Amino acid sequence: MRLRKFPLDKFLLLLAILMTFQQSCGTHTPPPAKPPESPNLESEKAQSPKPKPEVAELPPLRSRPLKEELPESVLSSPERDLASPQIKYDTVMLTRSAEPPFNAGWQYRINRQKQIVGFEFSNRGGNPILPNRYDINKSLLFTRDFQFRFEDRARQDIYLELTDWAPSRDRQFRLSELMSSVIHFFPRNHLPAIVTLGGRTIVTLPTGEEVEFDPKSHEVLGGVFSEAPVDLNPDKTTRKFPRIDYTGKGVLVRVNSRGTDPRIGTMALITTGSPAANCERGTGCDRCQVPSKELWEQKGAVRFRFSTDEEFGRYLLTRCGFGLPTIGFNFSIAAPVK
Repeated sequence: MRLRKFPLDKFLLLLAILMTFQQSCGTHTPPPAKPPESPNLESEKAQSPKPKPEVAELPPLRSRPLKEELPESVLSSPERDLASPQIKYDTVMLTRSAEPPFNAGWQYRINRQKQIVGFEFSNRGGNPILPNRYDINKSLLFTRDFQFRFEDRARQDIYLELTDWAPSRDRQFRLSELMSSVIHFFPRNHLPAIVTLGGRTIVTLPTGEEVEFDPKSHEVLGGVFSEAPVDLNPDKTTRKFPRIDYTGKGVLVRVNSRGTDPRIGTMALITTGSPAANCERGTGCDRCQVPSKELWEQKGAVRFRFSTDEEFGRYLLTRCGFGLPTIGFNFSIAAPVK
């Protein structure tokens, strides 16, 4: 009997079909099982068809979480009203590198609970605000320092400390000649936050208002701060305190001193925004000067005496004749954490 030659291409096709059939009927290792879905989810799938994906417009960067958001960039409410009456030395200062992915050039402070309780950065010169450059090897300590502090993440002690460093007539730097200011902003709705977006460093104040800084030089670029150069006059008696003026809608409490804690033994200026020195009393030009002892404890941890905005608002009305703003700010304050 003569055998008929079977075409090679048909033979290969038949072989592939047989192998597929054997795999479907034989014993082989099944793929990993997916975790069971909840009964509610199965019910929902059975009752309604799968929705089509929608392309929504993304909200502004500042109002949505970043993929790699830093804890000091998260905008949050104070976690309690009162800060500890004791002086604590349990915080650690760490540095955010000015390299990708964050491009963040600042230092941040954490406590033992790994909570952010402050951040800071410095203008180290070589720009219009401070022509002289910082060089520690040559004892040239020219800087303008910005320190945002919020001890215990409490509403009571949220403040900004500003410091200008400049040498004396003999070109020596002395701690006793530092030009320092402490500023409190009201209302205190938020803990300060910092983030780098769109080529700028953005700081959110307790009022919710924002200030924009150059991420490299840390010069003020916009927002509710305006800035004048560091006073490098070698005569310390005529040198001016850090010229950072607030142009926002809130209330500002500021104290200044040379070489000491500005909150002790000084006079505090309370203003709405930063009115001109020759302004007359009235809307947008309210100012009041009081002894610092009325606002801060004068020993120990030197805490601000008013832990809630309601308390401070009543003090303002009685002592200065004006209160905290009621338009443009959200005064809903979260309950203190017990």
